[in-house]
Amino acid sequence: MKTLIVCASKYGSTFEIGKWLAERLGGDSLVDRAESMPLPADADLVILGSGIYRHKVLPSLEEYVNRFRDKIKGKKTVVFGVAMDTTGIFLRGKVHGGWNCILPVILSLPEPPIHAGLLGGEINPDKLDAKDTEGLKQFYRMIYGRETKIPYKTRMDKNHVWAFAETILERLERPI
Repeated sequence: MKTLIVCASKYGSTFEIGKWLAERLGGDSLVDRAESMPLPADADLVILGSGIYRHKVLPSLEEYVNRFRDKIKGKKTVVFGVAMDTTGIFLRGKVHGGWNCILPVILSLPEPPIHAGLLGGEINPDKLDAKDTEGLKQFYRMIYGRETKIPYKTRMDKNHVWAFAETILERLERPI
């Protein structure tokens, strides 16, 4: 089976997770960046992944889905988001994060994906650009009510990614 894993990755975590998925899925898997607009024509399975920034997937993944919606139709798809918080929170009357971040991509596909989910990401303050640094500081101020230093954190877990891949393989064998 040919698998195309399309990753919208700003700092590299999502692309790394895409490589971990390819490693576990085996076979003929190609991992590419959404910005490259890889053609899905030859793929039997198209996996769409994005880092989550400001509670949304990156624009390049949205652009990819919009551009290739007709070419994805009839193919098996999977959607994943990469974030520090994979559960979401309810704060000040609103749900932030979690599944809300990837739901627009799921709903924009021509058919429902065979699997979707959120995988742990990484924050490396040394890699962040000024806009993301300020956004994260603002988020921490909202949660903690004060200025907080941005620490290095990782929730990237290869075992969790491989378990996600196992579910994909199960769904390919026994569709829901």
